[in-house]
Amino acid sequence: MTKEKDLEYLIEKILALNSFWEANYYFRCMKKQPHGGVARIHSPNVYLKHYPTDTTLLFRKQPEKVPFFLRSLVDEVFYEFSRCNIEREELMKFCFDDDNFWYVGMRLLKPKKEYEELNRETPLIWKVLSSKLCFEDYFEIDDKSIIYALICYLINSKMISINGIEEIREHEQLAIPHNKYGLTLVNQVEFLRQGFILNNKYYLYNLFLDTTIGGPTDNIPYTLKIIQDEIKVKNIFMRCDEKVAVPVNEIFSTATMDFQKFRGITIDFSKIEQLVYKKEIIVHFNPESFNKVVMIIKPDKDKKGRIFYHFEVEELWNPIRVKDTVVLTNYIHAQYNPEKKGFNHIDFSVNQYSKEVFEEKYKDAVSETNVPIDRYGEEHYKVWCVEGPKIEAETWCKLVCATLDEPFREVFLEMFSNLYM
Repeated sequence: MTKEKDLEYLIEKILALNSFWEANYYFRCMKKQPHGGVARIHSPNVYLKHYPTDTTLLFRKQPEKVPFFLRSLVDEVFYEFSRCNIEREELMKFCFDDDNFWYVGMRLLKPKKEYEELNRETPLIWKVLSSKLCFEDYFEIDDKSIIYALICYLINSKMISINGIEEIREHEQLAIPHNKYGLTLVNQVEFLRQGFILNNKYYLYNLFLDTTIGGPTDNIPYTLKIIQDEIKVKNIFMRCDEKVAVPVNEIFSTATMDFQKFRGITIDFSKIEQLVYKKEIIVHFNPESFNKVVMIIKPDKDKKGRIFYHFEVEELWNPIRVKDTVVLTNYIHAQYNPEKKGFNHIDFSVNQYSKEVFEEKYKDAVSETNVPIDRYGEEHYKVWCVEGPKIEAETWCKLVCATLDEPFREVFLEMFSNLYM
């Protein structure tokens, strides 16, 4: 029996499209931060499953213009819509009779000439919705615009749930030459608030890069501002995913002027030398949240036999907050050169653990669990890297703080305060 090609059928078709996944992922990578530009991350896996989306932002400037990253999907869905038995009126009521999405109808729908004056006094859509009137009686209707609205409504209401890093890798397309970690040298790029320009393309920052700014007038994320301002001689490496890239003349940004700033910390690193002459595993936790920060410092030798030290900092969420089968943690690795008294390599990765392994790691009881607290994740996904002849310890500290999720920054500060007492 052939299924009726109604609205429910169309929605099911859209949600199953690979292009819908990619459009949803693109919009999530744009990451318009709430609360004036500061990311509030208080549970693990937020960017995979729980980060809020608000596609109404796309309709604020040029509501009728479909952003480049959605055009092929709109065409694909419009074709499917033309083969369905769906009344336009049903489609518009589905999208716009919603407390969180009527604004899109107000911006997108053009009143018929005889109702333009009435619309200038009070948004006409309010009258249509409150009195349950017919949209087609009051507005000029463009079918493709309504399909655009439907897609944006579904991105909001049917946000994709990414199962883990491996799912991102399946969709990711790294076409530009890159190293074995998937990172490309990007020294000559122009960094912007939500992405960067390279080879006449605009790439969004990776999903896991915190785009919080450091001050109300900053025009790039705080992490990159630290790297640009404080590391004079450097090589910068980042992921360049073609799936979140558009031609440079098609840049679409939801970034706005923000009035809050990164709430970072200041640490006196004058005594850091005390930490680097032996292997240490340092664990500190918040007695209220029971979130932990673990830092591992361990010696190594380069190809010429010279000693250097690995610094590894990782955030560990209280397992009670874990609601998924996997757990993602932010992890910052660096290499410290004791001869130059500075770092020459810093990179940020996301580690992924199964819930069971993470819970054993968190316990820090290897004699009972056989899982040490410094165990690496089953998936290790690099986001950015910076290298230079001498990166100051204070700069490393700032980058760690900017990369850790907000609940862990104060714990990191307290870790050093205790070590120096």
